[in-house]
Amino acid sequence: MILAVLFANSEGNILIERSVSIVYTMIGDVCLYMVGKDEYDELALSEVIFAVTSAVKDVCGKPPSERLFLDKYGRICLCLDEIVWKGLLENTEKDRVRRLIRLKPPVEP
Repeated sequence: MILAVLFANSEGNILIERSVSIVYTMIGDVCLYMVGKDEYDELALSEVIFAVTSAVKDVCGKPPSERLFLDKYGRICLCLDEIVWKGLLENTEKDRVRRLIRLKPPVEP
């Protein structure tokens, strides 16, 4: 039996199931999920989802459609890489993430 509590806030929804927290939101046509355990509770995940939604809106220029999200997928992945590195929260400041993705060198095929 799964017991869960669902909360609504301005940025997204929070689902708590035993020791795992899930924060999710819709941004345009795209649904984003953040899942955490232990020190990454619903408060930390709310901070992460705020940084991710800000980065996605910044890259796309507006809430993305599915097509726009796929067109900007490379830059979005660079942003996500700067926000979360190897499963750990790294940067949540929008301006810092924007500066760091400009410093990435071009990838050789």
